[in-house]
Amino acid sequence: MIVSPFSLGGEEGTMKKRFGILVAAGAAMALAAAVRGDDLKGQDRILCTAVQATVCTTDGDCTIEAPWNLNIPQFIEINLKDKTASTTKASGENRSSPLSTVNRADGLIVIQGVEAGRAFSFVITEDTGFASIAVARQNLTVSVFGACTPMQGAAAAAK
Repeated sequence: MIVSPFSLGGEEGTMKKRFGILVAAGAAMALAAAVRGDDLKGQDRILCTAVQATVCTTDGDCTIEAPWNLNIPQFIEINLKDKTASTTKASGENRSSPLSTVNRADGLIVIQGVEAGRAFSFVITEDTGFASIAVARQNLTVSVFGACTPMQGAAAAAK
């Protein structure tokens, strides 16, 4: 019998496996806490950032990428009232997309749009700011997890 130097056996192996599971669970909880945004109830202007992106192609290959490697803006300003999603002025990118649908129901903000052969959807949980985003175009999909927070001065401007 050939024993791999990476296999763990006996009581020591069981303890190391349990420790590994605990470390992975802790890392997952830390990521969830880091991704958490803010309470968006009643807000019409929000700022969202992408944390992790996954790209899938028609051949079945999917890869996890840093959002900036996929030309995803670091921050997106979403104006729910005007139905627009734009890059920030500081980015210098001057990108903007119209939002076809904005719906608030059951504690969720659901946003959809179509532009330049791409369909996109955002589902944002109002009380946490957690965002799940999908973009689809021919032969490619991108799913993104992110976080959103109210825009600075948005509440004051609304009054």
